[in-house]
Amino acid sequence: MPEDRFFLIRGEDDQEYGPVGLEELREWVRENRAGLGSEVRRDESGSSWQPWQNYPELVALLAEVRGTSGAVGVPVGLTIAPMWRRVAAFVLDLIFWNILTTPIVYTVMTLNVADWQSQIIALVLDPQNQQSPTFRHYVLICNVVTYLILLAYLVGFYVAHGKTPGKALMGLRVVDETGQKPAASRILLRGLAFVVSLYVCGFPFLWVFLSPERRAPHDFMAGTWVVEA
Repeated sequence: MPEDRFFLIRGEDDQEYGPVGLEELREWVRENRAGLGSEVRRDESGSSWQPWQNYPELVALLAEVRGTSGAVGVPVGLTIAPMWRRVAAFVLDLIFWNILTTPIVYTVMTLNVADWQSQIIALVLDPQNQQSPTFRHYVLICNVVTYLILLAYLVGFYVAHGKTPGKALMGLRVVDETGQKPAASRILLRGLAFVVSLYVCGFPFLWVFLSPERRAPHDFMAGTWVVEA
């Protein structure tokens, strides 16, 4: 990669920095001061501001640095969500989800299963207790409906605002690698992966505590990050 090319970088403060060569840009990428989403122009007369990814040499530089340094791929200029705020947002969204679904479950079960409450108590006291086929049938229906509501809740708010109510209250949002709201297809994939993780008792969510980027499996699958708004 030639080292005699120089670039100007427009920072988050809308100020111009540079000109800098590729070697110095390597350091800026390692420090997360520049990267995908940065506005760049060559240090040449008549050059215009372009996204970082419009320059093949800068894309190659980014791949080189990420591949060799193990640098965390945080979208440039953004701050990864503190763990406690992400956990709090998660809990708040589960509370909101239950507020939405509890009246529906109660109504469906009350209208269709006369003794459903006593059967739930019996199940809690003795997991081996046999429930009636009607009870099992409507429990399955309620599970499907509540998880579909959760998926609609997640996808709807992320498509509209890039954040759920829980994340909004905690000052967080979800972004892609450019720091922007993800495409609807990514949001749908993220929502599906989230619902599956919750369905299997939430064990995949534990990866957030191990990932240096604080990303859960649904973030890796969708190419997203949770950052401060």
